[in-house]
Amino acid sequence: MAEFETAQVVISRQGKDAGLEYVVSGFEADGRVRLIRPERFNVSNPKRKNPKHLQGTSRRAEKLAEYIKAGKNIDAGYFHRSLTDGE
Repeated sequence: MAEFETAQVVISRQGKDAGLEYVVSGFEADGRVRLIRPERFNVSNPKRKNPKHLQGTSRRAEKLAEYIKAGKNIDAGYFHRSLTDGE
């Protein structure tokens, strides 16, 4: 099973959201990963997903890590700019 870390960019492999990029915001006690993608799931209301349905990438969203740590919600535009800036 893959190991993920906070602010890592991951891609959903299963479900109706397959192919979408998310950023890891944390972990649940039951082993699920908390994910953010501001159009629907933000820091205050993350998506919970089984880690075996995720594909890890080598990219990290360093600009978003501070927002995640502080528990602040992220604007969708800033989220996507952070992902495309090579973070």
